[in-house]
Amino acid sequence: MVEPQPERPKSASAATGAAPDLAVAPAEELLPRPAFEAVPEDALQRAIRLARNVGHPLLARVVETRPGPEFQALNNALMDTYRVHGSLEAFSLLFELNTRPFTVIANRILRMTGSRADIGDILQETFLAIYRYPSRFCPDKPCAFRNWSYSIIRNTVYRHLQLAAREGIPVDLVAEILPDERVATPSAASEEAESDEQCERVYGLLLCLYMEIYERDLKPRDRLALQLVEVDRLGYREAAQKLGIRLENFKMIVCRARKKIFQSLVRTLGTRPS
Repeated sequence: MVEPQPERPKSASAATGAAPDLAVAPAEELLPRPAFEAVPEDALQRAIRLARNVGHPLLARVVETRPGPEFQALNNALMDTYRVHGSLEAFSLLFELNTRPFTVIANRILRMTGSRADIGDILQETFLAIYRYPSRFCPDKPCAFRNWSYSIIRNTVYRHLQLAAREGIPVDLVAEILPDERVATPSAASEEAESDEQCERVYGLLLCLYMEIYERDLKPRDRLALQLVEVDRLGYREAAQKLGIRLENFKMIVCRARKKIFQSLVRTLGTRPS
């Protein structure tokens, strides 16, 4: 027997001009299966090495799954590794594995809500939220990361819709009056897609370089100091108390650590600060 589906409340956005309701669809309907279920071999090998290095039990158990880990199970394990250990390698892998699925989800939400927000802005804000607030992740369910990240994407689009609503002029009305300069020719669209792909690769490369320098060049106390302020988001005074040192000394440690990472990035990339 098929259970009756609850009736969705009608949105008042059409009458009021407010941002539309985003209770549009569960993640399962937005993300096609099994389109993104396969874990690339190079990502799997990096996850195996990471599991050996950090000794996180969930990640170790997932990478040992035969014939191979399920995509969302690996996401859960990587996110929990980042949450517990602050591993930038785990975050880098999450970024590489989920850029394409996140793009699909975000594009579908944008189409369903009629938002004209830039997809690059949505992805950047989503990954930044994941990077800044790992403590809010709870790996209690098989698809915990997918559902959690989907809610971040949805809320990010919602914020952009609220901002557009506060502008005071309906977006559809503006589109009727002014030519849409965002409409690109096929060649321009191809160039834009290539540029976006290059930006994603560069961003991933910078994250990997940052992680390598962080692990290789910084002393344990310096790494912990950066983790407290950049990952755990503690204030300088509270972080200094956790390390048991004076506030002035803690600020000096963080400053030197950031400077060392910056100088190493400059040497590696062959660039000079302006």
